Amino acid sequence: MTAGRRAVRSPGPIRWRTVRVLLGAVAAVPVATVVCLLAGAPPLLPAFVVVFAALAVFPLPGLAYVLVVLNAPLGLRLAGVEGIVGDAFGGREYALGLSAAAIAGVHALRCVLRGGWSRRQVVGVGVGLLVLGVWSLIGIAHHGPGQTLSGLRLTVLPFLLLLALLGLGAPGMTRIVTVAAWLLMANGVATVAELIIGPQQLVQWGFEDGRAIRYIGDTFRAPGLTEVNAELGILAGAFLLGYVALWLTSGARPTRWSWHVGAVSAVVCLALSTSRSGALLVVGGVIAAAVGNRSGGAAARRRARLVGLGVVACVTVGFVAVGATGARSLFQRFEVWSGLLDGDLPLWGRGIGAAGAATVSRAASGGQVFVDNYFVSVALQYGLPMMVVLIAGIGYLLVRLWRYASTLPSAVSHLAVLTGLSAAFLVIEAWEYTGATMCLAVFVAYGNHLDPLPPAPVAPAVDVRQASAVPPVAHPPARPPERRRPVDAETVVLPRVEAETVVLPRVEPQRVARQPVDADTVILPPQRSARRGDDPQRSAAPRHQQPPPSYGRRDDDSTAVLPVTRPEHRHPDDNRRW
Repeated sequence: MTAGRRAVRSPGPIRWRTVRVLLGAVAAVPVATVVCLLAGAPPLLPAFVVVFAALAVFPLPGLAYVLVVLNAPLGLRLAGVEGIVGDAFGGREYALGLSAAAIAGVHALRCVLRGGWSRRQVVGVGVGLLVLGVWSLIGIAHHGPGQTLSGLRLTVLPFLLLLALLGLGAPGMTRIVTVAAWLLMANGVATVAELIIGPQQLVQWGFEDGRAIRYIGDTFRAPGLTEVNAELGILAGAFLLGYVALWLTSGARPTRWSWHVGAVSAVVCLALSTSRSGALLVVGGVIAAAVGNRSGGAAARRRARLVGLGVVACVTVGFVAVGATGARSLFQRFEVWSGLLDGDLPLWGRGIGAAGAATVSRAASGGQVFVDNYFVSVALQYGLPMMVVLIAGIGYLLVRLWRYASTLPSAVSHLAVLTGLSAAFLVIEAWEYTGATMCLAVFVAYGNHLDPLPPAPVAPAVDVRQASAVPPVAHPPARPPERRRPVDAETVVLPRVEAETVVLPRVEPQRVARQPVDADTVILPPQRSARRGDDPQRSAAPRHQQPPPSYGRRDDDSTAVLPVTRPEHRHPDDNRRW
């Protein structure tokens, strides 16, 4: 395992125990179906309960399911999936979307229970829960519990999706981005098909006029597989922004062909949906990523700015081509915002769910309140002071990310996402489009895996003299061989040939003769250790010459012969041990 990377826990016996439980539940589905038939309950209920339980256990399939359900509601409705799931739960058509929210909540809870949160994060979560609790009570008092719960779900669900995605590893996040790319391809094909078929025929096939079928002037605004064109546009802008931010980040350039095709499909969806909120999301985020990318050299930064300008130019040309550059509706929104804020608005707002998509839900108790500005929506729900706090918090995060963008690759993508989302807040309630916010959360979680691994922990230095009583072994340095002078006739002459090779000159059988040597010859005298009982005078006495010893058979020319002095030929006064 790579040093510094957090160890990934193996499935272990708990995972296999869960699998066995699921297999047992699958085996019990036929029996449960028969029981439901006898009791008058929907027969498909046990099967869908087991499927949803499996999706809640395994993160990767579960989050892929959530991504598809949130970003292809119209396609699932036309395919009959929404109706089948709704019939299985007693005719409740919202069961499909509710199941996606429940699965996302389970995976987010698993990420929270895994632990490892800092004190600052715990305090922030505690303050957020307190705010949600207080303003939920205000909302219940103002417009009832049903609309408040709907608004609370729209507010909390993006956070749950981000937490669930942060629990995945790098391979899992790569697969989730691939699923998002294929989802954009499907939306691109559906958008082109809707443009070819025409809105009149689509109405006959079941498309709702005024919601799925909308116009800007005489231009048809295709919805793709989503509910409305604004949802398709902001989804396409979210994927395109994440793709371009990765392209501008050093070392994070996408290489999968499905991601490239998904980005091209996002451009098509953004142009044909004529969603200016999605275009503003892309333009704001790409400019922030191009300017904030300071990790590479001058050439890399120049290429990043050129790519950013190219994306902005392509988006502008696309909107000019489809005739969606009119600003009349944009200026009309200023009048609506000023009218909402000039009314009798309490300082603490009207509570969660008082504006936005919660006012058109099934549980809504009042009229529809759409403001097309999330900052104004926050002011209506939480009060003007909370809107100021939100703007200040976004500014603080942008400054922090700008500082980190020069060293951390993930800060570039995070800066682009936050800037683009803040720009989209100015023209639409982008936070309540959970499909697009999940797509942005996918790239935020993927960007976390771009940072380099932390260095491996270094063990503190230990003083050997204090840690152990055993002294360290000291290896003396190697000394060069010393040249010693010749002593007597028993000196052996060794010519130097190689670094580790010694060649002994050949000696004639009948005599011991010294051969002339060249300048490279090394003469080594015999080494004798001085003994305590040696007599200096006896050691200095001349030695008697001994006749050369007799040798046996002659060796060949490759054999070196050394003369051997035997004990019987030694001087009688030399009584040292052999």
